[in-house]
Amino acid sequence: MDFIAKVEDNQRSNIQEIAQSLEKMGIKVKQILRIPGVITGSSRRMPLAQLKIKGIQSVERDRHLRASGGR
Repeated sequence: MDFIAKVEDNQRSNIQEIAQSLEKMGIKVKQILRIPGVITGSSRRMPLAQLKIKGIQSVERDRHLRASGGR
């Protein structure tokens, strides 16, 4: 399952270390967006609640939206 994790504002300077902690848990980190304080990634087996480690404010499922061309 793909996810988006929002880093706590006061932890943005530690975003790289937080992403490394997620990777040590077996999470595939896809993007680290330093300015907005967001980490995206995927986890096949771990529930979202377990991804809310120290420094993470919130975690939610990444919902991929697709535009459909209808007439």
